[in-house]
Amino acid sequence: MIMLVTMVTIFVILVSMETTEGFASNDYTTEPDHQKQVALLAKTFRPFASAKRPVSQLVATNGMPVDQQCFVNFFALGCRYTGYIGPMKEGYMSPDIAVQSAVQAGCRVFVLDIDYLDDCGTPYMPRIVVRDSQNKLQIKRSSDLPLCPTADQSNLRTVCEKINYYAFSDECQQSTDPIVIVLYFLRQPPGSESSMTVLNYFSQVAKALAPFKNRLLNNELEGGSFYRQKQESRLLINNITAYKGRVLVFSNANTSGFRKVTTFSPAEDLDYMVNLRLTYTQTALGVTQNASSSFGILETAENYTVIPSDRVEDVAQNTKMRWTMCLPKDPMTSVSKETFTRITKEFGVHCVPMTIFEPHPHLFTEALFKTYGFAAKPPPLRYIKPPVVVPGVPNISTDAKGGKLRAPTM
Repeated sequence: MIMLVTMVTIFVILVSMETTEGFASNDYTTEPDHQKQVALLAKTFRPFASAKRPVSQLVATNGMPVDQQCFVNFFALGCRYTGYIGPMKEGYMSPDIAVQSAVQAGCRVFVLDIDYLDDCGTPYMPRIVVRDSQNKLQIKRSSDLPLCPTADQSNLRTVCEKINYYAFSDECQQSTDPIVIVLYFLRQPPGSESSMTVLNYFSQVAKALAPFKNRLLNNELEGGSFYRQKQESRLLINNITAYKGRVLVFSNANTSGFRKVTTFSPAEDLDYMVNLRLTYTQTALGVTQNASSSFGILETAENYTVIPSDRVEDVAQNTKMRWTMCLPKDPMTSVSKETFTRITKEFGVHCVPMTIFEPHPHLFTEALFKTYGFAAKPPPLRYIKPPVVVPGVPNISTDAKGGKLRAPTM
């Protein structure tokens, strides 16, 4: 009997040791590579966070005419792979640290690379991913569990919660600046844009945006109607300060299928939440579709470096009224300083998002994002709102009295 009790005790201890050791091996936060990335971000951005200022201060002090203070007339500092602290290959997902660091850097555009995992089967569940050019996942699994998420365990939802918390925190010097959420869908489930499989997938993304529910643009009393991409052009030409504390949602997916069904409430309808749709003209990135007329563009940065000199002026003119974001052709690389400078100065590309775990000193100059999350475009690249023409009082001789002839008077 004593021997049996002893054996059972030893077995329990061994099981306990295995469990403890297994747990410890999965505690990625103790890994030297993780600690190195955390220290890097803290050193890079935390000391400068208190020196940031809101765009409202910029427009009040830089002499920019009111008719040029349009949202479309500003470059924006963006962050790609939101929630990921790197390194680029086989790095860590750490939404709290990553988003806090991006906000400290001054980022007001957050790009969410969204995809699903084939191994998880159906229903298709969207999640934030980091994939290389061969579609290989780069996030260490131990830092991004569960592998197959549910609606309540989505890293997409967690990242949105962190953006809402940090970007609008009282500790953020730019908390009044608008936020742009770019939903960059790498794939969508098989089916047409109005199939329930596709719509349910997009609906899960809409639910993940719930932390922004009180900040999303819908009907604005003085600014227009922006749900379902109704007034994209007006969205771009409104004064940037009109979006104080608001969240603008841009997406490269065709979500028009929601308009054909009545199954989804506004809180589950992604098309209802999207204010601007991104299309392409040369290279399709993810599920981006081509469109002849569009107010949002998603392209590779490389495409803008091969535009013939005789078309530069036309492309720059078109960019004045088309919010444009460029990504590198290779998702594991960053856009070089030379390419960034060329495509912004020549064509007025609005956003070339950075990765927070790589050095980008050219972005943090006084002319760009050292102080502000939005930088005014040079005057030649700006859209100028036409003046409001107030009709004059017509001459009394033109009054026809509604077509009624007056009787002659003596």
